Amino acid sequence: MIFERSVLGYLFRKLAGRKQAQENQDTGAYQGANSKELNASHGTDSKQTNTNQRTGAPGQVFKAQIIARNYTLAAALLFGTQGIVALLGAIDLIIPDLPSPIPFEYGRSIHLGLAVLWPLIGTMGMVYYFVTEDLDREIFSPRLAKWQFWLVLAASLSIYASLTFRLGRGREYLEGLPLSYAGISLALGLFSYNLMRTLIKHKQRITPAAMIMTAGSVLLLMFLIPNILSVTNPIADEATKFWVVHAWEEMAFELTTSGFLASYLKNTGLAAKKDIEKWLYLEAALTVAAGLFGTGHHYYWIGFPAYWLLVGFLFSFLQLIPVALLVLMVYKGLKKRPQLGNRQKLTLALILSSMLYHVTGASLLGFIITVPWINLYMHGTYITSGHAHLALFGSLGFLVLGGSYYILSRGTQPDRKTYRRGIMAVLALNVGLLTMSTALIIAGFLQAYRARYLGMNFMEVNLQLNLYLSARAAGGAIFTSGDLLLTWQILKAWRKSKNAVS
Repeated sequence: MIFERSVLGYLFRKLAGRKQAQENQDTGAYQGANSKELNASHGTDSKQTNTNQRTGAPGQVFKAQIIARNYTLAAALLFGTQGIVALLGAIDLIIPDLPSPIPFEYGRSIHLGLAVLWPLIGTMGMVYYFVTEDLDREIFSPRLAKWQFWLVLAASLSIYASLTFRLGRGREYLEGLPLSYAGISLALGLFSYNLMRTLIKHKQRITPAAMIMTAGSVLLLMFLIPNILSVTNPIADEATKFWVVHAWEEMAFELTTSGFLASYLKNTGLAAKKDIEKWLYLEAALTVAAGLFGTGHHYYWIGFPAYWLLVGFLFSFLQLIPVALLVLMVYKGLKKRPQLGNRQKLTLALILSSMLYHVTGASLLGFIITVPWINLYMHGTYITSGHAHLALFGSLGFLVLGGSYYILSRGTQPDRKTYRRGIMAVLALNVGLLTMSTALIIAGFLQAYRARYLGMNFMEVNLQLNLYLSARAAGGAIFTSGDLLLTWQILKAWRKSKNAVS
């Protein structure tokens, strides 16, 4: 009540357009021009729903779902840009005398920044889309969601603009200026406010997926705020940085993308609603515990007590449990041979890619390198970089791409030729990612053995790794080709579906 009566509360109400929100409470949503699909999640005609899922026919369309298309489209375009920048930076590292428009140090800064921000923007759109679908109601303020989009996009682009002019703080992953991160934090604040007010407004319809997605959104804000300003204490500075680098990816983002997985599995019949809700509760509990304390394997190396190595090791094991159950649930669903359209099949290919690397790269490899006596030698080598690539796309990247395609292709169904091109793009992404990560892991093993075990000169060892770094660049070229092809397929789906959802 204090917040509501304050000046800040008044400004929020004006910004959100309370009058429009009240009108939306009565109408709920408006129907698309050819609306035939009924909502299966609330006990409506499942036969008609399944037909529309296979054909891609547009159903009930909320304003928030139309706004979500802006977020997911921006994420897809930034993802396409990331591949080009990363490839040019990798080439410059192995051939420094080759004229390159993007030197390694600049390309790496942009690459690391994009690696965090394009999934953030895509996730925002996915949460808006699937919260409204799950509640079967409009969000509290569509107008606020629109302004939030332009704010987060402008703040994100300002980071790349500042790095273009070599203006930054030198903090890995968070090299932009404080004002840029303040803008992203404000956007996350509006995001969390809009979602919480939506749940309060429609509290009789709250679902586990909607609650978990909202909780993940709030955690994104909480972990970013301490990183707006740098602190002079290097231990505190590094600790708060890992709240974004690690806790965002392996806790907050996993909660926000769970709604997409739940909706897809339910709509395609790959899992029963009861099983999905059980998995969601377990996912939330174990992800929060593993995300908070599993980050501890980083802490020892920045000055924390040694027991954090053991804490981080033990809690990292918890990350295996929810993803293993998800794999089992999807496997059981696929054994039923559900009838899926090309749109659903392409989305499933991206989800399965995510699950593969979530199990192998994020969970298993992450767990192995957190073993204290292994971590002693492997920490900070190229193995960490290989793990980071697999973990990013396993726990987050492929899911955001799958969710973006699913949202932007609504109301359409790709023909066989378009579907094959989409599958080719997914295969290229997988081959490129595996090649890059394998090369980095081998290079990291040699780096640890020669420099840290044998005691060879660090620079001499690095010169011996050029073969593997060249293989990484080759894998990056394959990955970038898949990146651009998938981005193009998403753009085509977006253009084709504009009329269907307007």
